[in-house]
Amino acid sequence: MGSGNTRRLAGGHLTITEVTEGRPEQEIARIELSSEQVHAMRARSAIDRLGPEHPDALTAMRELAQVLGAIPGRGEEAVELYQYVARTQWTVLGDRHEETLRTSAELAGVFRATGQLSLSETAWRDTFRAQAETLGRDHPDALRSATGLAAVLEDLGRAPEAEPLIRDVLERRVRLLGRDHPDVLSSTNAHAASLIKCGRHNEAEHALRALVPRLEDRYGRDHEATIAARSNHGAVLVRLDRHAEAEQHIRAVVRSLEATVGPHHESTFTARNNLAAVLHAMQRYEDAVPILRAILSGRVALHGDDHPITVATRDNLANVLIDVGRHAEAAELLDRCVRDYHRIHGPGHPRLRAADEKLAWLREGPAPR
Repeated sequence: MGSGNTRRLAGGHLTITEVTEGRPEQEIARIELSSEQVHAMRARSAIDRLGPEHPDALTAMRELAQVLGAIPGRGEEAVELYQYVARTQWTVLGDRHEETLRTSAELAGVFRATGQLSLSETAWRDTFRAQAETLGRDHPDALRSATGLAAVLEDLGRAPEAEPLIRDVLERRVRLLGRDHPDVLSSTNAHAASLIKCGRHNEAEHALRALVPRLEDRYGRDHEATIAARSNHGAVLVRLDRHAEAEQHIRAVVRSLEATVGPHHESTFTARNNLAAVLHAMQRYEDAVPILRAILSGRVALHGDDHPITVATRDNLANVLIDVGRHAEAAELLDRCVRDYHRIHGPGHPRLRAADEKLAWLREGPAPR
């Protein structure tokens, strides 16, 4: 079986050859295989040869789970496989073994990708604590887990808890790697984004204004790292009420993303959402509505109807529909958001309360026009 390319989780092919006495071996057929098929075959072979508890078989199963987690709609299968591997590694290798912790980190990431945020938080906390204790807080794996934990805390609307974690990662990486290392530049952008979520907009804008030129000099204007920082800069300009400047920045980011990663990539949806936000802030509500409708449709296709980021987009669209007077449609969307927020966050969460209050106001307020 040959590899289709050099990527670790790539697809491949099966070659069927004919061997005739006295003649060179001759290829007669080649069957292309997907990445899932290749890794499923490797996992099955390892299990058959070594048994399901052998470390090499567990590694093969974990790699199959990685592939499944990257396929839209297969996240739950990936979770089940990761959970089996993690439980078995815990028993066979121990809860603090490097391979066990690697699986735990990947499981935490898949929990987040499938919208299971509370489980993701727990998995990230356990993994980060174990890595910090066994490897040290400065170890790259521990720093990645701290970043993963911070990301899910932000998803849960707990940005003030996430910001110290992200700042600590940045400070450690600066000390270990120097200011111009790619991981430091990425962490600088992540910390600026965290400051935005915490409402510390002037600090974030100052950091991003310095960061973007550094990234442009190192990578170019349309590199993914540069685009991410440019997008955050546009977002913070919205919050500082520098709307015309923000719109110019964000439209340029949208064009860059559409040209590089395509119109249906999550990064493009995020940039378009920022554009809708600045249009909303400028009271150009009718311009914002079709953008948010398209984002919602795209995120449903990409993540599913019940994913937290899809729910948040539905909430955003409802808010703009309220401003244009389409109260019946807004109430329908908010009713769905209330149920989803209750499922995702539980009772008493700020997002649930806000959506519930808006829905009650719509039901008691003026008739839709």
